Amino acid sequence: MLEIDDLTVRYRHFTLGPISLDVPAGEFVSLIGPNGSGKSTLIRALLGLRRPDDGVSRWGESWLVDREPRVLTHIGYISDSATDVLDEFTAGEYWQYCRTAHESARGERLPDVMDRAHDYARRLGFPIVSGKPLAAMSLGTRRKAQIVAALMMHPDLLVLDEAFIGLDFIASRSLEEILVERSGAGTTILSSNHDLDLASRVSSRMAVLFEGRLVLDRRVDELGGNDRLEAAVLDALRAARDVRV
Repeated sequence: MLEIDDLTVRYRHFTLGPISLDVPAGEFVSLIGPNGSGKSTLIRALLGLRRPDDGVSRWGESWLVDREPRVLTHIGYISDSATDVLDEFTAGEYWQYCRTAHESARGERLPDVMDRAHDYARRLGFPIVSGKPLAAMSLGTRRKAQIVAALMMHPDLLVLDEAFIGLDFIASRSLEEILVERSGAGTTILSSNHDLDLASRVSSRMAVLFEGRLVLDRRVDELGGNDRLEAAVLDALRAARDVRV
């Protein structure tokens, strides 16, 4: 289980939290909120990429802020930037580098990983035969390489920060299918995005942020299903805005 307890991040003009959120194993939670609501800050803080000022985040019995390799090797992360790859590498070199790092952290060989990488690349429409370095590819193509790197390990926990940004519509649909498959296989997923239609198709639960506060945390079916989802989210945001005023 992913456990977030009173996580707080303070900037000069913005405070996230305290946020408490538990994500049981195998659940798919969509993190929704307006621009500047704190979605990326929450993701970076829970993963220890930005040390929180207060609170903790745990994956099982492990503290994520410590960023221990043995723990991180079971977590897949896709950042909100398509440039978070090793630009000087080809895709194959990049994926092989990731495989080697995970093998070192786990202390075992992972012989099937590159086959998975090539399969996910094919499904996302990545040009596997290209010998170009990633720096010479479009942002959308680099995004696909980044997604493959996160998926090919079949992580137990997958954390996505606007993973669909920059993808063409075919790749977006393919990624949607892949995430549903991984969720069905037991992967715990926390995914931030702005697309409620997408969230309603893939997630089982909705967590809504507004100005650094968690204003809604409910299962999609409890909110009335897909047809009522947008109204429920808007009602929660309006209520939070009224309280703020």
